[in-house]
Amino acid sequence: MNSYCEMVFNQINVNIHSLTAIINDVTEEELAYRPLPHKRSIQELLQHLCLICSADYYISLGYSAAKMNDFYLQHPAYTKLELKAALVEGFNQLKAVYSSFDEQKLFSLQTSYWGCTYTCFEWLLEIQSHLYHHRAELYTLLTCYRRNGLDVVLFE
Repeated sequence: MNSYCEMVFNQINVNIHSLTAIINDVTEEELAYRPLPHKRSIQELLQHLCLICSADYYISLGYSAAKMNDFYLQHPAYTKLELKAALVEGFNQLKAVYSSFDEQKLFSLQTSYWGCTYTCFEWLLEIQSHLYHHRAELYTLLTCYRRNGLDVVLFE
């Protein structure tokens, strides 16, 4: 695997470990918490987070909006065990696919259904950023709900 990808996957792995710790710690009551009527609940946010590696990879392949809607419908994760399984499975799938990329493939352009064009490497960086963005959102929601911080290591 390209050494740059290895470094990105190391950072994604840190994120995966902290998300797993958060999932282990979150209560059923907290899962139901919805900060505003038009915003995701903590459970819905976790469902989204746990599918990012797979979903964003499919988006990078140019899957249509309809195909992506089908993907989300076919991959519900409701229990904490299902959430963790989806998170780890998506990460492992992404890592396996990228490990087969040579430099030409890594820097080839891929366009999303809404017209965003990045190289495969840029899509990997987008996936990493997307994970960190929503992990920060999750951490903030839980901190506000609990009125104190989480005992979770977020960075190495």
